[in-house]
Amino acid sequence: VLQQQTPAMETEESGGPKLTENPAGGDYAKALVEAEKREAGDAKISELLPMVLLTVCTSFIPGFTAIAAEEEKRMKDKNIEGILIFGRKCFLQVVKEFRRLRKAYIDGAILRFCILAGQSGIGKSLAFSQIYMREAFIQGEKVAFYSVREDTIYLFRMEDGKYTCQQAEVNDHGFWKTKAWKTFDGRSAHLIIDPAPSQGHKYFKVHLVEAFVVYLTSPNSELSNFEKEIRGLTFKRFFVPTLAIEESKVIATELKESQSVFLERFQRTGGKLRDFIWKDRYEHFKACQDNAWAGVQTGEYVHLGDLKVSSRIFSDQPSPTDETLLYSEKYVIVAQSEWVKSKIFQVYAAKHFKNLTGLDGEKWFFAKIYKGCKLLARRLPKNLADAKKKKKNDDREIKMHEFPAHSTLKTFSDGVEGQIDKCRKHIKQVAEDQKAELTVCPTNYPPIDGATNCRTLYQVTISSKKSVGKAYVDELKFFGASKSKKARVFFLVPQSIAEYFSISFAKDFKKIALELAEFWVVGIDLIKMVEDAQKKKSKITASS
Repeated sequence: VLQQQTPAMETEESGGPKLTENPAGGDYAKALVEAEKREAGDAKISELLPMVLLTVCTSFIPGFTAIAAEEEKRMKDKNIEGILIFGRKCFLQVVKEFRRLRKAYIDGAILRFCILAGQSGIGKSLAFSQIYMREAFIQGEKVAFYSVREDTIYLFRMEDGKYTCQQAEVNDHGFWKTKAWKTFDGRSAHLIIDPAPSQGHKYFKVHLVEAFVVYLTSPNSELSNFEKEIRGLTFKRFFVPTLAIEESKVIATELKESQSVFLERFQRTGGKLRDFIWKDRYEHFKACQDNAWAGVQTGEYVHLGDLKVSSRIFSDQPSPTDETLLYSEKYVIVAQSEWVKSKIFQVYAAKHFKNLTGLDGEKWFFAKIYKGCKLLARRLPKNLADAKKKKKNDDREIKMHEFPAHSTLKTFSDGVEGQIDKCRKHIKQVAEDQKAELTVCPTNYPPIDGATNCRTLYQVTISSKKSVGKAYVDELKFFGASKSKKARVFFLVPQSIAEYFSISFAKDFKKIALELAEFWVVGIDLIKMVEDAQKKKSKITASS
């Protein structure tokens, strides 16, 4: 393992900047070519597998000087020899296509610009560049790596059977006119450009370069500005996907990390390797994502034409027309992760449920009760619950209530004469110990919406308060409720309002209502129910 970077040596070139001999760069090229190469992941599990792993024994990577040193230390702490480079299958496919286009350019074709675009943090700059450069090094080809972030270009060429590396500062557009570049440039040379946020390709000038250019970018201003630089010229632009769960599992295994931890982080970050692989990055990402969702400090963007959207909320994904390819010239904008999808759905559902009326709304509440479940119930009214709690030193305000699983659902048609009376009589006849049937009342039934029996009644509402008066009392009496045989009335409400839901009593009816019944409020997580229903529907559709 190369632990130390050999001191650089400077040489003068007339008509240009000083070129610095970088022996560590030559050693790096040798280490990359000789890197242990193996496959990881089962192709039977996913079309994105296997990945090709490279174990590179180096402490120096051009353009990633600080990161390489940090990664080498991380790997040592895990007893992993060298730095792991994860060669995603989509990257391998793109490398193959770029090399095909380069050969065509050398043979006389005019296309010499290839753009690799994809969400930030998925391995484009570091992993892809290493795989691409390794193929070039194996063939003994000249490779230039322009790191905008470091304001440095690294020039690799084969001399006497081994690679040498020189580097120079790129501090203005004039660099491309210098002897240092002109003696390196040519149709057979590679120029890889790694842009920087808010700087893009910076000092690159298209008309001063003859080399085959590979540009690694996110779909934002770095991409749009580069396309302006090469406007009028022929180029290819390929989009690659964010990481899939199957890929993240392979990475977790190789890095000796917990798959469950990675999967938990994956729910927030989606397939952004950079943000789910290390805890500190993940915590930073979560804070930025929360801010982006709230509309403050949005930070990084994905460009959709003239529209800019946060890259922590949305991501670009390729839209392949060839099923054998994992990249595409076309792309779509999608939600960044399952967490984002859930947040979007919650906004929609919260608005949608405000407009639910009649059976369209009741079916979601009763679906939960019908199957049987345990839910937190809060005693109403609040002042009564507080008094009971204080008097008996017992928590009477909130308790877990178990709703029985029903085997039969009985409904009464709307708009049919006499249905309300039939429903009332039916509920009255169902004894308190009978719990197998759930009755759903007609929508125009005044005080209640359903019942398990004559002592367990339900009212569905999306309002934050309800009034109990004569209609309730009359119904409770009809069902046979009394001081010794109290009924229980459960108000089924959306979970978001359960905490502050309240009831009031019409004048002169509070005492008698509380003698005949206990009143409770139960929150139903409607959004999760609909999400689960959609997931179940998707699975059924996918398997059919």
